[in-house]
Amino acid sequence: MTRVLGTQLFAGDDAPAAVLISDLHVPADGGAVVAHLDAALRAAAAAQAKVFVLGDLFDSYVSARQVRTGVWRDVAARFAAATAAGTEIVLLHGNRDFLLGPEFTAASGVRLVPGGLQVRLAGVPTLLLHGDELCQNDVPYQRAKRWLRHPCTRALARRLPLRWALAAAARARARSQAVVQAGDQTRFLPTISAVGAALAASGGRLVFGHIHHFAHGEMAGRHYWVLPAFDADPIGLWASDGRLEPVRFEPSGHWARVPTPRPCPLAAS
Repeated sequence: MTRVLGTQLFAGDDAPAAVLISDLHVPADGGAVVAHLDAALRAAAAAQAKVFVLGDLFDSYVSARQVRTGVWRDVAARFAAATAAGTEIVLLHGNRDFLLGPEFTAASGVRLVPGGLQVRLAGVPTLLLHGDELCQNDVPYQRAKRWLRHPCTRALARRLPLRWALAAAARARARSQAVVQAGDQTRFLPTISAVGAALAASGGRLVFGHIHHFAHGEMAGRHYWVLPAFDADPIGLWASDGRLEPVRFEPSGHWARVPTPRPCPLAAS
């Protein structure tokens, strides 16, 4: 079993062409991000490209019952239609939806990855992560993550009645937002040593999300990309011919190139 920064790494198939997006945070009422997702899926289907969602597809997912109702059912149905038509979709766990389980896979047809993914992306070895494991200075979160993702905690949470589960998720999100707004903001940045470790494990380049800061940088001759929050702006990466290009997905299903962003601010370890 290969791990980096405590995250298990899984192997993925080669992807000559791919769309990469992250942090959709689809809320309970759907919202504009669902249209953004539709646009990305249309663009991927037209180019016969694989789709990678690097975590936090939903604002919260805490109960296996969610996939039977509301926006969670609707998003699963969108994925099911896309996969039935031939588009491969890979979804990584994020910190907001790490309780996604086999019920979502069955309803959507996606491959669900409970960790990081090592894949050859447009010919280049690439490590895909959600990105929360890179924020090593956020010690309270890293400690909480260990017990929140313990199998016993996960099993109990996934069996909660839907109303209880959603109420608990709302309280947890409110507490988390209060902590983020009140804390030292550098604590929530990826650390230099963590990004270096992930790049070393990548064998090539690194792509992650989580921090909602669109960025591109280089360390020791290897490149990293940080995906922005897709609900705020429908920007992702287009992989083909050995390159990654930042693009914005248009409602028509087309995409337009956007300028390469600046390097990400990194925190000292």
